[in-house]
Formats: sequence, C-alpha cells, structure tokens
Amino acid sequence: MSKKKVLAGLIIPQIIYVLFILVWIFVSIASVMMFDSPGSENHLGVWAMFLLIIAYPVGLLAGLIMSWVSFIRRKYRAALLWNGIPLLWVLPIGGFLVYANFS
Repeated sequence: MSKKKVLAGLIIPQIIYVLFILVWIFVSIASVMMFDSPGSENHLGVWAMFLLIIAYPVGLLAGLIMSWVSFIRRKYRAALLWNGIPLLWVLPIGGFLVYANFS
C-alpha cells in the first residue's frame, strides 16, 4: 500500500469519527433512560449496553492514537486495522439511526 492511500484512509474516517462525537453525546444522554423500567438497574444486559455506549470516547482515542503510531512505524496494515476500532460503535448506532429515520 502506498503511503498516500493509507494517509487518506486514516484522515477521512477519523474526521467522520470525530463528527460522530456529536451523535454520541445525544445517544449517551438518552442511554440513561434504559434504567427507567423498574428492576432494570439490576439487569446485566442493560448495564453492558450502557457501558458500551459510554466507552465510545475511549475506543475512539485508542483507535486514533494506535493508528497514528502504527502509521509512523510504517505498519500501514496495522494502522488501518486500528483505525477501524471506532466502527464497533459507529456502525451499530449509525445503522439504528438510519433504520429509525426511514422505517
């Protein structure tokens, strides 16, 4: 892979990931509503979903930092793989938002 292609493959998705922080803010605020149902505060699945939503900035920072470290070390494949970490949050939440708007 050429350095320019990998560089574009890092910068463009990372701009989208950072813009997705705005969506994440609203989703994280609304995620507190998962605990409205009586007894939901004792449900492990609700807590797991809540913690996954709240962990997006950690995954984003880990992906961003490690992708640039790998890029600097000229490990371009690893850089692109690390750059995909935030997709674990972006695709499901983005897919849900698209489904909610068009169904």
